[in-house]
Amino acid sequence: MHSIIIGTAGHIDHGKTSLIKALNGFEGDDLKEEQEKGITINLSFSNLKSENLNIAFIDVPGHESLIKTMISGAFGFRVCMFVIDINEGLKAQSIEHLRVLEFLGVKDVVLILSKVDLCKDLAQKQTELLKELKAFKINILKVFPTSIYDEQSILNLKNYLLSLKPKENDENLIFRYYIDRVFSLKGIGTVVTGSLNEGKISKNEKIFCLENQKDIIVKNIQIHEENVLEAKAYNRVALSLNCDYHELKKGYILSKKGVFKSFKSINGVVFNTEIKHGSILEFCSGSKKLNAKISVIKEFEDKTYISLEFDKSLPLCFDDKFILLENGRIKSGGVVLNAVSEPLKKDIKAKYLALLEQKDFKKVFEFLKQTHKLGFGLLSSYQRFKLTHEQALNLAKSLDHVFVDEQALNVYDLNAMQTLKEFIDFVFSKNPYALISPHSIALRLSWASESFCAYTLKQMQEKLDFKDGIWFLKGQNFEKLQEKAHCELYEILKKEGIKPTAPYNLYEYLELDRKNGDLILKKLTKENKVKRLAHNLFIEKNVLENLMQEFLKLLQNHHLDVAFVKNHFQISRKYAIAYLEYLDKNYPQVIKIEEKRMLKV
Repeated sequence: MHSIIIGTAGHIDHGKTSLIKALNGFEGDDLKEEQEKGITINLSFSNLKSENLNIAFIDVPGHESLIKTMISGAFGFRVCMFVIDINEGLKAQSIEHLRVLEFLGVKDVVLILSKVDLCKDLAQKQTELLKELKAFKINILKVFPTSIYDEQSILNLKNYLLSLKPKENDENLIFRYYIDRVFSLKGIGTVVTGSLNEGKISKNEKIFCLENQKDIIVKNIQIHEENVLEAKAYNRVALSLNCDYHELKKGYILSKKGVFKSFKSINGVVFNTEIKHGSILEFCSGSKKLNAKISVIKEFEDKTYISLEFDKSLPLCFDDKFILLENGRIKSGGVVLNAVSEPLKKDIKAKYLALLEQKDFKKVFEFLKQTHKLGFGLLSSYQRFKLTHEQALNLAKSLDHVFVDEQALNVYDLNAMQTLKEFIDFVFSKNPYALISPHSIALRLSWASESFCAYTLKQMQEKLDFKDGIWFLKGQNFEKLQEKAHCELYEILKKEGIKPTAPYNLYEYLELDRKNGDLILKKLTKENKVKRLAHNLFIEKNVLENLMQEFLKLLQNHHLDVAFVKNHFQISRKYAIAYLEYLDKNYPQVIKIEEKRMLKV
C-alpha cells in the first residue's frame, strides 16, 4: 500500500481540527486543556485509508504561541491542506504558516476555504484570496470550498485526497527518524512514534540512537495500528524497541550506525538579508530546538551564507531545512549546506558553500581536491552531500588526475604522490637498510592510505626492489637485510634490559615493516633468545632470568607486589605486572596471597 503524509496549516480557529474530524472522525483535541480552551495545543496524528493509499494526517496548532509545535509537525509534511476561513481571509498566523511552508520546501498545497456556509460572496472572496496567495512560493493543487455541515463538500475533498499519487521514495536515502513521542506499554515495552521521511526500516533490524550512542533492535513496526514487516518513507510509524524508554526522549534521532556525526558548528544559507552578525536566534530542525550564534560569511541581495554555532553538537545532514526564530517569531529559514566541520578561510568557504548550494558535486569534489592537497575522504559522503559511498566513488572517478582509494574511501590529487615520494626517500636516506611496506608507510602518515602508498611505491621501481611484500633499495640483498634487522633488533632488546621498547616503536626506529618485524620477533622467540610476556612486551632471555634471580633474593627479606616492584626497579606498572605474573607461573617456590608474593616456608 502506498502512503503519503498530509499536514494541516492555517490561522487559529479556521477549522483545521474540525476538518480532520469531518474527514475521518478523529477527535484531535483530546487533552483536557485543549478541550477547555477549544484550541489545538499538541500535534495530533490520524489517518484515512482507501484500498491503495494510506494518508497520515498531522494536525498542527494555529495559535501564535505554539509556532514551534507547528514547525516540528510541518517537517513531516509532503502535502499541506492549508485552511483559510473564507470569511476572515489571510490572518497573521496564516501568513506565518505560509512562510514556514516556503522555508521547509513544502510546495504542494490543497487550499481549503472553510466555513463557506457563512459566506455570501464566495466567488469574489476566493478570487481576492488567490491573488494574495500569489506572493508565496506554493503550488496550489486544487481549491476546495468546504463546510463541515456540507457532507458533499467533505466527500469531494476526501475523494480527491485519496486520488493523490505519492512521490517515489528515494531508495538511496538512509533511514533517519525523529522521535516525537516516547512511552511504555505493558507487555510490549518501549514504543516511539515519529514521521519516517527518509529511508526504510525493517522488523528485527539494528538501528542506532545518535544522542545516547546506543544500538537498538526494532522488535515490531506499526503503521496506524497495523503490524508491518517494513516501513518506508513517507509515513507515520510506531516502533517497538528493545530498550528502556527512559533512555529516549522527544527530539532524539534514530538512524544507522556510522553515518552521522555531531558537530557544534555548521554552515548554511538563509533566505533573508536582515540576519545580523553575532545575533543569537533559536534554531529549529525536525524536532530539534536550540539556540545558535550566527556569523555572517557572505551577504547577497536575496540570501546570506552563515555559520551557526550551537551549545551542543547536532547530527545534521546536507540539505536539511531549518527555521530561525527571534523572540518566538519567524525570522528566517534556510538550508544546511555544510553539516560537518570544514576548516576553511571565510572567502574560500563562501565559494565552497556556493557550489554546495548548486548541488554541482563534481565541482564540489574538484574544489576539495584543490583545497585538500593531501587528499579528502568520502566516508561521510552521505552526511556531507547526501550521496551514497557508491555514488560518491563514481563521481570521484570521473575527476582528472586523481587516485581513488575505493576501500579507504579517499580521493588524492596525484600531486600528493610527490609529497609521499619525498617521505619515502627520506626514510631510505636515514636508513639505507630499511625494509618498508605500504602498511608501514601508512602508519607513519595519517593522511596516506595503504592503497595510495602501494600505488606510489610501484611508481618508484627505478630505485626500489620488491620481495615478499617488502620494498627496499635497489642493489641490496634482501636476505642480508633481514639478517641485519634480526641482529639489530636483538641487540636493542639486550641493551634496553627490563624496560624494552614496544615492538611497533622498535620497528619504526629500525624502519621495519610490521609484518617483517613480527616475523623477526617470532624467530627470536623460537630461538629462545627472547621471551614474550605480553602482547607488546618482549624481553631478552638472560635479562629476564637475572631479574627473576633478583626477585628471589628480595623475597628472602620482603614480600613482592606491584607497587614494590614498580618503585624498587623504577619501571611502569605494565612491566611490574608482567614480570610478577612470569614469576608466579615459573617459580613454584613462590606463593601469591592477596596480590603479595612470598617464599614458601
